[in-house]
Amino acid sequence: MRALVRPGASGPDAVADLERKLARLGVSDVVALAEGDCADQLAAMAQGIAGRTMIVDGDLIGAEASLGQLVDDPAVRSGALVVPGAPMVAARPDGAPDSASSPVRGSAGGEGSSGADRAAGDVAAVRIAQKRIVSAASAHHEASGANGGSVGAFVIDSRDAAAGADALAGAAEAARALDWSGDAVDVGLVSLVRAQVPMGAVVSVGPVLRGAAAAQRAEVTAELADLDEARVLLERANRPDDGFYSTFVLRRASKPVTALALRLGLTPNQISVISLAVGLAAALCFATGSWWGLLAGALLMQASLIIDCVDGEVARFTRSFSDLGAWIDASTDRVKEYAAYAGLAAGSLRSGTDIWLLAALVMIMQTVRHVGDYDFSRVQRIRESWVPPRPIEDPADGGTLGTGATLEFSAQLNRDSRVRWGKKVLHMPIGERWLVLSVGAITIGPRWTLSLMLLLGLIALAYTTTGRILRSRGWHQPPDRSGSWLLEPQLDLGPLGQPIWDRVLAPRQPLARAFGWAWLAVMRAVELGVVWVAAALVIPDDGAWLFAWVFVVAFHHYDTLYRALGGSSPPRWLVVAGLGWDGRTILVLAAAALGASALAGILSWGSLALGLLFVVVGSVQWVRSMTRNDVAHA
Repeated sequence: MRALVRPGASGPDAVADLERKLARLGVSDVVALAEGDCADQLAAMAQGIAGRTMIVDGDLIGAEASLGQLVDDPAVRSGALVVPGAPMVAARPDGAPDSASSPVRGSAGGEGSSGADRAAGDVAAVRIAQKRIVSAASAHHEASGANGGSVGAFVIDSRDAAAGADALAGAAEAARALDWSGDAVDVGLVSLVRAQVPMGAVVSVGPVLRGAAAAQRAEVTAELADLDEARVLLERANRPDDGFYSTFVLRRASKPVTALALRLGLTPNQISVISLAVGLAAALCFATGSWWGLLAGALLMQASLIIDCVDGEVARFTRSFSDLGAWIDASTDRVKEYAAYAGLAAGSLRSGTDIWLLAALVMIMQTVRHVGDYDFSRVQRIRESWVPPRPIEDPADGGTLGTGATLEFSAQLNRDSRVRWGKKVLHMPIGERWLVLSVGAITIGPRWTLSLMLLLGLIALAYTTTGRILRSRGWHQPPDRSGSWLLEPQLDLGPLGQPIWDRVLAPRQPLARAFGWAWLAVMRAVELGVVWVAAALVIPDDGAWLFAWVFVVAFHHYDTLYRALGGSSPPRWLVVAGLGWDGRTILVLAAAALGASALAGILSWGSLALGLLFVVVGSVQWVRSMTRNDVAHA
């Protein structure tokens, strides 16, 4: 990775100190840009981009943990270091008020941040939407509706390098033609946002200063010297979208375990495997059917969930990120939860009650919910962080985009923390689901536990779907900003369905429309719903093989989803060998028409064959692909 450091007013010692900090973060290619005016420095930035490149203001003082997020956090593609908070007009270093840039002074941590988190100095205003910067200010540009500030450091990913270089070169030409003065880093960020380079908003960690005043620099330097970055990183290791139970119970329980894992030198992948083993042990305990087995399974499920928090915390603390690790973490969560459903069904069968159909139905509901959750969340971020391109010469950014009266009302309700947390509980995230499984198993038994899971899941599905429909009605972004490229690799069309899609549906671009995000969830519901109904009508007493079929097909859909989120797709031969969702559905319907023995044979032998193909062969192919990518990025 390369870092370009713009010389600031603080002198060469400040730049040298920043270069040493970057070197400790593993950035060996650090280039100090030559002195020059705004246009010269923008041109030097454009010419200096080589692969993944960070651009930093030499006057910036901050924790290494902040800059480290720009170095190798996989959640950060291209992005800028920001402090959230309401903007205030302040004086620039020359003492003249600058109402155009509306600098921000405030907390670097937002809600729940520690007292040490604060920003000082001259901070350029930005507007953040869906964790992306959609407008930025400089001495020559405004950011209407600003809700944060840039502290003078941003990174351009290798995938955005060409577009980023063109944007910076265009800004240099404009600065030269219009005789702009001022901060080239601010103008550079404006140019990237105006050119639609997707710039994530990366929240700063710890005290941060962007300025040359000696007294302020000495104060913040002293605060940084006293800052325990390890403690701050450990406290900040929580996921920002965690649910109520995860935030207030699991994360508090996981912190001592994370500290122990760090002392033992465990890697995130090793911790994920341990969590998987504990989760599978919980399922085996459930399968005994005894009350003591259910109690042991409930306790092990909670232990597995706590350990599952630890792998992400260790990864964020040590900055040990990889595509393979993300896939292991996500896929093992699904395996553990669905294994728990199977354990409860197997244990219930020991007491003479067959609930395999119920367990399979809960798994289908949860799979459909997950597909909808992931796809909507990513499409929403792509769409709602989009703003029309605007020339760098224009001082105005075009204003903010409204979200509609219903969503504005929802946003007002979210200001009440009780309402916000209540809505998160209603969503039934993983912590709440596993709590219901654990407590329900030892209090109301397997049948009623899975029935409660189905009811709560359907309520959550109805609630989230209603909100998403209301939100999607206001989406009018162009097709190239619709997120359809995320959805198309998940179609899973076989030899029969692919030609129909290509010739009939694809030209109409259904995935690029406002409700395109719902296509995949509906397709999963149709496929898995058909096999469930067929089994319930034809072989209601042979639900275990139905569960196995649904499990391996759901695993394939999750695998496809995670690949798409990572910018990839399963190889075409894997999809064709698995017949596509359309081919599998036709096969199940044909077998059901032939009778119980035919359907039982298809579900039993088919689940074994598809399990070998999707779980074993598909996983090996994907792991090898990710390993090659991780080696290439190292």
